[in-house]
Amino acid sequence: MMHRRNTARLALSAALAASTFVLAVSTGCEPPPPPPPPVVVTPKYEPPPPPPVTSIKDLMAQYDIDPRVNLPEDRAPSTDVQRVAVLRFFDAFARGNADALKPMLSAPDQFQLESMVERGVFANTTKEITRIDVRCGRQDGSDCALAVFHVGEDFEPQLWVYATGSSVDDAAEFDSVATPPGIMEKLSGDNWIAAWYEVLRLELAKADEPDAVIEIPQTDFTSEQNVKEESPGVSQPSAPGGLPGRRLPGAPIDRPRAPGFGNR
Repeated sequence: MMHRRNTARLALSAALAASTFVLAVSTGCEPPPPPPPPVVVTPKYEPPPPPPVTSIKDLMAQYDIDPRVNLPEDRAPSTDVQRVAVLRFFDAFARGNADALKPMLSAPDQFQLESMVERGVFANTTKEITRIDVRCGRQDGSDCALAVFHVGEDFEPQLWVYATGSSVDDAAEFDSVATPPGIMEKLSGDNWIAAWYEVLRLELAKADEPDAVIEIPQTDFTSEQNVKEESPGVSQPSAPGGLPGRRLPGAPIDRPRAPGFGNR
C-alpha cells in the first residue's frame, strides 16, 4: 500500500511539472533565469603596522651615547635605524672622536674634517662642547638633522641631510647644508629645519642679484643734429663714442658658505 502511495505522488509531481512547462510554452513565458552567482568579496589589504620604536632614553643607554647629546622624543626620527644613526653621529662630536665621525661624513665633509684635525681645530672646539641640542625632520624629500652646539658661551648651529641603511649596522652618511650668515637669529617657529631652508633660499636669491645699477646721465643731441643739418658748411663735433649708455652690472656676490664642513 505504501509503495502505491509513493508511486502516485511521483506521478502527480511529474504531471504538475509537465503542465507547468506546457503552460509556460503556450503563454510565451520563459522559465525564470537561474539565480546569480554569489558575489566574491576580496578582503581589504591592511599594511603591516610599523615596527615599534625604541625610546631615545633606552637607545642612549643601549649604545652608550654621551649624555650631552639632547634629542627630545618629539623631535626624533620615526625609526630605530635613523635614531641610532643620529645619536651615534652627534656622540662622535660630543666625545671629539674624529675616527668614529669620519666614516659617517660625505666625501667633501671628510676632507674638511681632516683639515680641522691636522690644525688642531677639531680637538680644541669639541672639548669645549657642553651640550648638543638636536632636532630631526624631513625637508624637500630628505631626512635632516639640525644641531645647536653649545661651545662655551657660544651657540654654533649646523644642519645636515642624512641617509641610512636598512639596519642599525649599516653605514649612514651625513652631508652638511650651507649655513647662511647669522642663521641663529633668523630661526623661528616650530619647524627650524624649514626656516633654515627658507633663509638659505632668500640668501641665494639675493646673491644672484647684481651689485648695483649705476644710472649715467643721458644727453640729448637732437638740437646739435638739427644745427648740423641746417648749416651744412659748418662742421659740428660729434659725441665721442656715440650716445652714452649704461655699464653692464657687476658679477654676482659670492654665495654664502657654511663654516666647518660645508665650505662649498
